[in-house]
Amino acid sequence: MAQLSSVIGSILRDIIVAQHEANLYSLSLSESYGKDGKTKDFPLPNVAISDMELELKYGVISTSENQEQQNISYSKFRQFVKELCKEAAKTVITGIVSLVLTSAVHREEEDKRFFYHLKEEEAFYKKFQSFLVRNMRNAFDSNLYESLDIQTGHVQVGTVVVKLMDVVRKKFLYDADLDALFDGTEGKTLREEADTVAADALKTLVGKLSEGVSFRRVKSFPKLDVAVTADELEKMPGDAVHTFKLKFTPALCSVSSWEEEDELADFVMQ
Repeated sequence: MAQLSSVIGSILRDIIVAQHEANLYSLSLSESYGKDGKTKDFPLPNVAISDMELELKYGVISTSENQEQQNISYSKFRQFVKELCKEAAKTVITGIVSLVLTSAVHREEEDKRFFYHLKEEEAFYKKFQSFLVRNMRNAFDSNLYESLDIQTGHVQVGTVVVKLMDVVRKKFLYDADLDALFDGTEGKTLREEADTVAADALKTLVGKLSEGVSFRRVKSFPKLDVAVTADELEKMPGDAVHTFKLKFTPALCSVSSWEEEDELADFVMQ
């Protein structure tokens, strides 16, 4: 006796695993082909699973109590990240601009020009904010699951803040165009203060927006116990044996970044 969902799931997994192993074996041959000069250009043999159909005969033995199945709604979490990045960029820019322009560190006005532009020119501010948002979103594109507790669906605040701060440092605070402002002992201290201000603000923001939020979804399904082996089906009356037809069609999944690479080019801080 087995559950119908488990039987069908096993069949699907076996097909996927078979394709995966075939791909890996084909890839391994490239090393052998590449050892002998021109043979490195040989086309690799490959196997492609196209449309296929399968008939599964089964007999229903009983239905069991409902069982819970859970999953993480990554589509909703991705939307959450999108909105979070907008607020994060705004919060970071506001905090750092305020710190720099009120700092007692002596610097030429030219060294602070970028921050004056952010404070006084709305179009310039929005352009830089959009630049930070795109890079922040891109930081979550790979390994999105790392930012969630897959058991509870809650946001991993610490992990999210680390990803955001990595962008803030690379694309803002440690940009070479700001080296004159953060030069010397006083400048280094100012940069460290700006880093702390940004990190603290992001911890507060992420904690607030993710409080009480869970991306875990739970559904209940009845369990259907079935007989599928030849011996089991032979003992059942003919009208109790059903046929389930499965059709498999390969699907393509886009794994490209949220943003194209050319949209993530460095911002010119002038």
